[in-house]
Amino acid sequence: MTQIYLPDSAPGQPASARAAAPRSLAGQRIAVLDNGKPNAAVVMTRAAETLAERTGATVSLVTRKGPHGRSANAAEPVARDILERLTSEADVVMTGAADCGSCTAYSVKDVIELEESGLPAVVVTTTRFEPVAATLSANFGMPDTRRLVLPHPLGGTDEATLHEWADAATDRLIGLLTTEEG
Repeated sequence: MTQIYLPDSAPGQPASARAAAPRSLAGQRIAVLDNGKPNAAVVMTRAAETLAERTGATVSLVTRKGPHGRSANAAEPVARDILERLTSEADVVMTGAADCGSCTAYSVKDVIELEESGLPAVVVTTTRFEPVAATLSANFGMPDTRRLVLPHPLGGTDEATLHEWADAATDRLIGLLTTEEG
């Protein structure tokens, strides 16, 4: 079915609120939701491990977003069974990488769905795609999505550099995922 949008109509969907963030990450379970983009799992897993070590949290789950966690297509929403696992095995989630057009759209949609499910979630994006992530967040009804912006590109960047970026993001992640001052 074809939809026609009026150019003067209000953009996007009705606004929804972010999930309540914990006061601190001590004792919290961090999950990583990998969309299969090159180096997404590398940088997000390192960020989650560094965050856990620094705050007293644990990394409870690292999974791909496809059915049964066996695969990931960055241009599709998180599979229902994985969303259910996340809601039962995690307290906060990091997802991405949002560093191209369709993967940014689906990563933003995933983060909103996680937030609506009660999980504070961060979408990992890059400097070149943060404006796209911000626009999509607003159009999808949650303009204040939590976004961790890393340098572009993630794909093709060496592991040591990705680890440096992830480690340097710890304070920003604490600020995004808690009510504490970051």
